Amino acid sequence: MISKLLFERTSVPDLEKSLDVYSARQKAIANNIANVDTPEYKAQRVNFEEEYKKYLNKTSIKGKLTNEKHIPTGVMDFNKLQPQLDYRRSSLNDSGINNVDIDREMAELAKNNMRYEMSINLIKKKFANLKSSIKGR
Repeated sequence: MISKLLFERTSVPDLEKSLDVYSARQKAIANNIANVDTPEYKAQRVNFEEEYKKYLNKTSIKGKLTNEKHIPTGVMDFNKLQPQLDYRRSSLNDSGINNVDIDREMAELAKNNMRYEMSINLIKKKFANLKSSIKGR
């Protein structure tokens, strides 16, 4: 009960999920960079933001189930949201080998790294605030 109040009603689950997404995206970008010279390799990408936006929109309508046979309204299980790996549909780049653009991948890598670090710092701050309130300061 107490852990539910402390962790499920805060942004910690969102931040935890963002770390999972950024980790998956890091692996996809690393695969793209490693295969920059592989003929006919298709660049990978991780999709999550679109599904997360749908989740946020659906949770704005709240309903209460009074019987387990009732159909839930506007409630979507946050834990079921997972990053989806798919392939970039762009055509071959200038090299003619595949559709991996090394400049684009390096920019995505830097952006993803900054987002990961930001999420880590926000989680640190949340737990520091929790620790401070437990100590009474």
